[in-house]
Amino acid sequence: MAVDVRVERSAPAILQVLRDVAPAEAAQFEGEFRDALRQASATFDLSPVNWVVNRWWGIAYLRLNPPTGEEQDAARRLRAGEDVGWASPQERLTAQGR
Repeated sequence: MAVDVRVERSAPAILQVLRDVAPAEAAQFEGEFRDALRQASATFDLSPVNWVVNRWWGIAYLRLNPPTGEEQDAARRLRAGEDVGWASPQERLTAQGR
């Protein structure tokens, strides 16, 4: 049975997760986030901040929910151009009982 650990899509939540499970990445996230904030402050455009949060949210999620051996094998097969038999991400989740 697979259990997904959720990560709130916010800078404080992402930073906390990374501090707990990947401290070196936490420092990298913090630096990128602060750079994006400086840019947003100068341009009044929040898109760089949103981009950093969205990118690192996925990384934090993967650190808490690493791919299973089966998922790693499927990814390897996909990269090799093999058909893994899933028509959609939802079909994959259904096949795994999620």
